[in-house]
Amino acid sequence: MRYDAVIVGAGLNGLVTAAYLARAGRKVLVAERRDVVGGAVTTEEFAPGFRAPAAFASAELFHPAIVRELKLDAHGLELLPARGDAFVPGHDVERPSAADAAALADFQAFLGRLAAALDPLLTRPLPDVKPSGPGDVLELLTLGWRLRRLGKRDLPEALRYLPMPIKDVLDERFESEALKAAIAGPALAGSWLAPRSAGSALMLLLHRPSWVPYLLSPPVFPRGGPGALSEAVAAAARAAGAEIRTGAEVERILIDDDGRAAGVTLDGADVAARLVASNADPRRTLLELVDPAWLDPEHAAAARNVRARGTVAIVRYALGGLPAFADASDASLSGRIQIGASLDELERAFDGVKYGELPEKPFLTVTIPSLTDPGLAPAGKHTMHVWAQYAPYRLSAGTWDERRDELGDLVTARIEEHAPGFSRLVEHRDVRTPLDLERDFGCTGGCLYHAEPALDQMLFMRPMPGWYRYRTPIAGLYLCGPGTHPGVGMTGLSGKNAAAQILQDWR
Repeated sequence: MRYDAVIVGAGLNGLVTAAYLARAGRKVLVAERRDVVGGAVTTEEFAPGFRAPAAFASAELFHPAIVRELKLDAHGLELLPARGDAFVPGHDVERPSAADAAALADFQAFLGRLAAALDPLLTRPLPDVKPSGPGDVLELLTLGWRLRRLGKRDLPEALRYLPMPIKDVLDERFESEALKAAIAGPALAGSWLAPRSAGSALMLLLHRPSWVPYLLSPPVFPRGGPGALSEAVAAAARAAGAEIRTGAEVERILIDDDGRAAGVTLDGADVAARLVASNADPRRTLLELVDPAWLDPEHAAAARNVRARGTVAIVRYALGGLPAFADASDASLSGRIQIGASLDELERAFDGVKYGELPEKPFLTVTIPSLTDPGLAPAGKHTMHVWAQYAPYRLSAGTWDERRDELGDLVTARIEEHAPGFSRLVEHRDVRTPLDLERDFGCTGGCLYHAEPALDQMLFMRPMPGWYRYRTPIAGLYLCGPGTHPGVGMTGLSGKNAAAQILQDWR
């Protein structure tokens, strides 16, 4: 059987690509090596009766157009906004000073105008910087017009803002260190960037795009965990005619004698296709799944130079009760809890990762999804999900298999500082290191974004210069995972935009 398209990997973006291609009448096969769909966007039972996100915890970044166009609510998706937004133990960031409240309103308004102007850069394939026809020229002119509409005040400020360190941006505007940390923490999560890193301000814009209204917007949890989102997209893809095979590992991508992608080898058998779209990361796709002989030396070197260094460890707790954070209500604990109350704390946590060392005081982003979705834990008990920054992929001493519990103990002690008695509530703990993320989800270096978000690997340079329209140097081979533009967070837009580019090329 010959397919129109084979999608390598049933991660969230791969499923989105499959659904849009199938809706357009293409015969699509999705091949996934694991037994479940979703990749890092899944829900797992990590202790009897306790279910928690595998990696990504919440879905507020998922683009609403995808929900609407794929009719995901009809396929079982229910999104539950948390009652709280940002809680920093010991600091009331939800009720800032009058000066900070005014600055926050002004900054949100500025980012809103900038996000609205840049929205087409995120929600559709980027315009071709070397236009080949009237349509490409019109796209560039439209983008220029939208930026021009920012006006004499906002446009210069936007050009100044984008390459700045986020610390400088926030220091100019706010007094409260805790408020600055609450804004910067989610933006830098998962990146090889710290508050003083050039270009880190761009991450804030990507984590708070036009469809996320507030800087401190509460997390949104799919009922049943993030896996329910992936399952809904998979159901939409199947309803449109796509075939999804789990437990089916792609061993290699086939290239025909003309140098064009012609299908995949799947569990020892060749499967023919008109094109292949890979949800695997760029390095794995081009240096492992493709025979490197099909890449010229320049392109092979470019693929090897894509930086993908993981910096996040994930710790999940099965808790016998709700932790006792001082001055916290159930509502505030239902949102995003941040343990790290200053940009300096975040910067110091980053220092160790550069040398392969564990942070003495990891910077933690914590959610308790069972407060919003009680079905994730037994009655009266809770699941806690923690992103711990920064954890190096390569350790300077020892191995992750030897030091996994050491990191878990650091995270537990950090929470205990702010919630006395926390350790006595822990019935089970599960630690996932960057190495585990690579092993479990196939992401090179444990980088959940497949390619580090940085100025030289974003927008028209993601994953590398000239490759920003989802095509690769091999005809008929596309990338559709988060290593492509826009790439950061659980937006689904890499998959949607890749499908749009594929269909455009087909026409």
